[in-house]
Amino acid sequence: MFEYDESTELYTEDLGNVIVTCDEVMDGFEELAERMADIYAARLDDIADFLIKEGISDIYGELTADEIKDALGVPTIDIGNQTVTYFDHTLDEEHIISFEYDDRELKGFMYLSIDG
Repeated sequence: MFEYDESTELYTEDLGNVIVTCDEVMDGFEELAERMADIYAARLDDIADFLIKEGISDIYGELTADEIKDALGVPTIDIGNQTVTYFDHTLDEEHIISFEYDDRELKGFMYLSIDG
């Protein structure tokens, strides 16, 4: 169940393996959040491949897909803005890693951002 977080001004649902957020809860978002948690687990290999292709190794050195998957930690998936963000990854303590996706099946990754 989504709960409002005043510090982020977002509705948040912690599903264990993912945190799902949105600006406002709309019909079907509860089910979508659960589905995104399942889809994320199934797409983790594709996400690691995307991060490698987009140059994550330019910042963190050569990493295998398994090393990346182990380091990412729990993602925050914003289902309203269609972004995946890693606030607590273990690659370093300074950067936030995020990217966008283009559909509700968590496919079509684009626009990798590593901000510090």
